[in-house]
Amino acid sequence: MTQPESRLKTLIEQALDLEEIDENVYRSKELWLPYGARGVFGGQVVGLALSAATRTVDPKYHVHSLHCYFLLPGDNSIPIVYRVARVRDGKTYATRTVTAQQRGKVIFTLMCSFQVAENSTLVHQVPMPDVIPPEELPSTQEKLAHILKHPKVSKNAKFSKHFQMRMQEPLPIEIRDCQGLGRARDLVYPPKSEPKQYMWMKAIGTLPDDMAFHNCVAAYCSDHYLLMTSVLSHGLTWYSNPGVSMMASLDHSVWFHAPFRADEWLLYEMESTRTVGGRGLCFGRIYTRDGRLVISTAQEGVVRAEYKDVPKGVSKKDDKDATKPKL
Repeated sequence: MTQPESRLKTLIEQALDLEEIDENVYRSKELWLPYGARGVFGGQVVGLALSAATRTVDPKYHVHSLHCYFLLPGDNSIPIVYRVARVRDGKTYATRTVTAQQRGKVIFTLMCSFQVAENSTLVHQVPMPDVIPPEELPSTQEKLAHILKHPKVSKNAKFSKHFQMRMQEPLPIEIRDCQGLGRARDLVYPPKSEPKQYMWMKAIGTLPDDMAFHNCVAAYCSDHYLLMTSVLSHGLTWYSNPGVSMMASLDHSVWFHAPFRADEWLLYEMESTRTVGGRGLCFGRIYTRDGRLVISTAQEGVVRAEYKDVPKGVSKKDDKDATKPKL
């Protein structure tokens, strides 16, 4: 995945860049800690791990699946070291495992499988949903600016700072929510809705033609918003009361079905089938503009919610669990 020296790297290329420090051992260069997050963005950890594994296989192989576990939050103040184990190289399939470490502790593990391309007589897919095209939807920056204009947000120091900081983050991915601008009040008083959402995504800038890199970018994107789908039917956000108190990925899987370009619009369809035991389970499908299903995803994560203040009529002494909504 080398590029001409004269070409300027896009933000996503910088985010997924690795330094080889030994045979099968790589080190991250830049790590992104989203504003207010507990650790490094999970999608970047996944994308870098897949990039490390890809560097150890023959170019004739293309990733068709990955399965990973998030064990500890990543620290953006020090590099992540990725160690690749070459498990198997067969005629059609190759397998790699990757461990990500910081301060001597394993924070993340990944197993991925690669395949030599082959023709299939059996082909089917779930149809692409009919949604608003990305050109008719506001950008992330436009949505944040819209929220900041709301008088109750602009006058609230905590809210105002949060959204101003988010606007300043140099995001490598353009995301457009099919719900449009929405209402600022829904952040605090969100309606309960079907546990489904649709997002258009693409990398900002023009990427190299290396399809292996486009797969790494898609792995990065696949962690965006997926777990949040699990709280839609409960009418919860980070700002509501009761509201989300913790959300963190536990495991994540991605299946790559067909080639695509990550610098062209991709539709991410997300749904949640279950929340229970402090965990949410979500599934996703990613389509190209012409309706091809190119990626499927699955993710389970920690999802916890609680009241920020005890509501009137509820006593912690009488009911210790009253302030913890069941998911």
